[in-house]
Amino acid sequence: MAAAASEGVYRVVVRFEDRTVRGTVPIHELGTIEQLLHSESRSPLETVRLSLVDTGEVEEIPTHGAKAVFFVKTFDGDERHQALHFHENAPIVPGLWVRVYFYDGEMVEGIISNTRDFVLEGGFFLIPTDPNGNNQLAYINKSGLKDFHVLGMRNMPKNLHRL
Repeated sequence: MAAAASEGVYRVVVRFEDRTVRGTVPIHELGTIEQLLHSESRSPLETVRLSLVDTGEVEEIPTHGAKAVFFVKTFDGDERHQALHFHENAPIVPGLWVRVYFYDGEMVEGIISNTRDFVLEGGFFLIPTDPNGNNQLAYINKSGLKDFHVLGMRNMPKNLHRL
């Protein structure tokens, strides 16, 4: 997301069961990644105001019915990319290393804050652990999850401040 951050915008993909919405949002509208991760609001992403890639129109996208909101490096992604998963030698630190499965079969692995939010709230932020993947951050709606596994405890990525 370094390229997007230098442009002052996030590239955002909102994935619904039947459609995908792609657009950009100025960083100042959502706050920095650190601000998003430490938000005090109960539902930090009820809606996201996107400048749509396809039309250029600005539209308020409700995220309630979405499976997730992905903050991406590029809108193209890499279909051939094989996700990197970590299975051994996880250090014991604050931050849960989790694997989530969506109803559509997609699986994402990442680090979440070890707080009550992932249990009590409707969604939570996840920092993907694959450094070569396209996703830099995801807001996961729990209603779209088929399964959720805690794999261990991990360090938060050192490059978080650069996202």
